[in-house]
Amino acid sequence: MALKAIDYKFDSNITRLPSYSANNLNIGSLIKKYDNESDSTNFIGPLKIGLLRPMESSVPFPVIFPHVIRYSDTLDYCFLADNSAAAPTRRIMMATFNRLTGDFDINGFITLTYPTTTNHTIRGFRMVLNLYTVGTVSVNGTTVSGTNTAWLDSRLSVGSRIGFGSTVSSEITTWYEISAIGSNTSITLTSSVPATIPSGTPYVIEDLMALTTTTNATATNGGLFLAKGLRYELFTNVGVVIPAATTVDRIRAVYRLSDAATLTMTNVAGNGIEDRSSWTSQRVYCINATGIRIFVFNIREALTLTAGSATNALVLQTGNQAITGTISQNNNGRVATLNHGPGSGVPSLYIATTTRIVRCAISAITANSTNFQSDVMIEVPPGGTATYGATSAMASVEYAGSIDRLIINTTGANGSRSYITRYNTISQAFDHLFLIDTKQIDQSSADSSISPHPSILASPFTAWAEEGMLYLSRIGTTALVNHVYAMSLDTDETYSDNTNQVIITPKFTLDGVRKLNTFSVRNVRRINPETFSLQLEPYSVFYRTSGIDTNTGSWTRISALGDMSGIETDTIQFKFTFKTIGDTCIPARILGFVLTYEDGSTDEHYLPSLNLSSISGNTFAYKQVLSWGGNIPSLKITIYNAETNILILEDSTNLQNFGVFEYSINNGTSWASWSSAANSVGNSIRYRANSLPDNIRIKVILTRL
Repeated sequence: MALKAIDYKFDSNITRLPSYSANNLNIGSLIKKYDNESDSTNFIGPLKIGLLRPMESSVPFPVIFPHVIRYSDTLDYCFLADNSAAAPTRRIMMATFNRLTGDFDINGFITLTYPTTTNHTIRGFRMVLNLYTVGTVSVNGTTVSGTNTAWLDSRLSVGSRIGFGSTVSSEITTWYEISAIGSNTSITLTSSVPATIPSGTPYVIEDLMALTTTTNATATNGGLFLAKGLRYELFTNVGVVIPAATTVDRIRAVYRLSDAATLTMTNVAGNGIEDRSSWTSQRVYCINATGIRIFVFNIREALTLTAGSATNALVLQTGNQAITGTISQNNNGRVATLNHGPGSGVPSLYIATTTRIVRCAISAITANSTNFQSDVMIEVPPGGTATYGATSAMASVEYAGSIDRLIINTTGANGSRSYITRYNTISQAFDHLFLIDTKQIDQSSADSSISPHPSILASPFTAWAEEGMLYLSRIGTTALVNHVYAMSLDTDETYSDNTNQVIITPKFTLDGVRKLNTFSVRNVRRINPETFSLQLEPYSVFYRTSGIDTNTGSWTRISALGDMSGIETDTIQFKFTFKTIGDTCIPARILGFVLTYEDGSTDEHYLPSLNLSSISGNTFAYKQVLSWGGNIPSLKITIYNAETNILILEDSTNLQNFGVFEYSINNGTSWASWSSAANSVGNSIRYRANSLPDNIRIKVILTRL
């Protein structure tokens, strides 16, 4: 039989999963086909790690605490808080991350002016983007008239932007700033709309706000601050200044939400925020790090202001409850509803201490309560503490809803690693360790051939997970360490089948296949020059031979040796999965693969010899046309009924049960008993069957055994 091969280079038409076509290359939304790379290789794999260098921007300043909002299928808005030396003002940086290219782009920043003018340090940061699309509008000049709208009652803010013609923000091409909200049905714009917009037109208002919780050089001047009336266009290299509020609510200003006329929430560690429950209610949970005490505010309350500060947004405050471990003040606290564990289906506030993750059911956070902690999870590294020592340095907790896992970052001290895990209260080991300290510094002036990755650098990270992507911001104040990374989280093979972040090849039809042979992958094993060489994270390959057209067939893993012998099929399909939660988190790069198989034709080393064959004598002869390069391997003769394809006889040079193999060195003048050493181009071989059925047409195939 002839040895054939499929040499595939991922050059098929592409279908994005979860859509599927058996005839196309099917890939997840976070997987990219890279062409024309600088190393002259084209490959496919999860998105490369994205890198943002805030300290090398046009207006450099260090940032922390990423908060990411999925804005469109392509773009994520990434907001980051100021980490420079404490000051009366704080900046918020905005960048966009392109999910198609894997690249960051810095938009700019705004400067928040706090009503309390002593030095602030940001301890918690969240952004809020609510889209108001109720009713329809007409527009004439700067006047917007609404039908079935409730702009005033919904507590929208002046300074926000509005777009017409769609309720989807990414479909708006021209935005207008709101200069006044006169009533539930009347808005005034800062600039005129060029042409009258008729009644019944859909629209969208982006209600964008920033929340910062701060400690202050004067303890009672910190707390929770809310910047209203923000819009995308304010984030520029100039850094638009957002003024401190005075006595007017719902304008572009920074408001202080205090628990009392004289603040008692003086040691905040962060804040967790709920989704908006209505246009007049959205709660934020501020964690005071003396024991644990939780202050709950409604950020959509109509504020009663004195010198930019309001106390009427406070919903409740608990009493103090003792806690094991020290509470980190790095953006601590995350409101989430997990789908597993003791808090399954229960909206809860998760808080990190150095040794515990604490869960507080939202329903248990009540006024003056001192018993609101529901349960705790103790730090147990994968494999147990006899495999990896517990760090006792957990610093923040985030929730990735797409994979239903907590992300726990440590302080990074002494190279302490981070975790991704389920929540449990039975001292079960965490699911994943990730990140290591390679000491690589990802400044722009570094060697251009290195590949960025989130090395620990003995520094803490804070994280935000957003629809399959994980954003990591390394805390620091210099260009050496202050970097932001974006990596694909859902592509990790533990979760990728559920998240559709895999590669599924087209269906391959193997003409005349007798048996499969080997499967070998061409991939980039290491990246960077030898001096900086890094091994990529591993990948796995699977195959299936049924359920291909309907995408229902089960998959079987291919061993590292790529041995496919014993598999009999004429159609096959392959799936690639990747590890991305790992040491460097740099995903594998697949260039292509080769599948070898043997077809049903006579082995290419021989050609049938009609003049030496005899149907009446049950003799089938062949001329050797290629050298074997050594002894002849074991050969097999297979004889079929040509009309029914029913096997009549199968024999081999090893056993010769139903006839004899012979060879000739003189073109058939004389024949000798079979010898595997008779390897020479020009020799002849033949098989003489003892008997065959009469009066049928036969098909004869000579192959390797």
